[in-house]
Amino acid sequence: MSRPYTTSPLASPRQRRAVAPLDPNHTLLISCFDAVLPLEQMGLSVRGVPCAEVRSPAHLVAPWNANAVDDSTSLMLSLSMRETHDIVICGHMACRSLEAFLDEDRRWHLFQLLSQMPAARATIDLMRRNYGKLEGEALREVLAQENVLTQVDHMLTYPLVTREDGPRVHAWLYDERDISVWAYSFDESQFVRYTPPGFGDEA
Repeated sequence: MSRPYTTSPLASPRQRRAVAPLDPNHTLLISCFDAVLPLEQMGLSVRGVPCAEVRSPAHLVAPWNANAVDDSTSLMLSLSMRETHDIVICGHMACRSLEAFLDEDRRWHLFQLLSQMPAARATIDLMRRNYGKLEGEALREVLAQENVLTQVDHMLTYPLVTREDGPRVHAWLYDERDISVWAYSFDESQFVRYTPPGFGDEA
């Protein structure tokens, strides 16, 4: 990315979530269905065994709703069936689903499907409220960042996560253009370049 952007000052329970060393054996990765991530280099795989992973379009996380458990069944099972210390929600710049947010006229059918999902609708509404004047790459970068943070907020509505001994939640963004990883700094309220142990080394 050309530079980190300060994200919108929204009320959020994102506190106590910070960049920290991860143990892949106890990490759950939430990523996009079309993301190709170098997990070994990102510290999310050990000796060829990757961390647990849940994939969805645009790494969407349905807000917790006790009356609509079907929307979060796979995620709840992943959290319940293994010891999870960290959850990484990782977006990526070349996300085809996010392209529908940027060009709803050409991708109307996909946009209509996504906009019916509460997790996607939240990002769409936030972008329209706060970033109506942005265009081009600046808009694309802010959309990718804000979508990751919106899904983090959704993740933090889950009872298994919000309890005192719940897992930490991390917001990452992988940029295919320069093979970089960006992590949200809760102290600085923006994404900063992050170098996981071993990142950039030969696989």
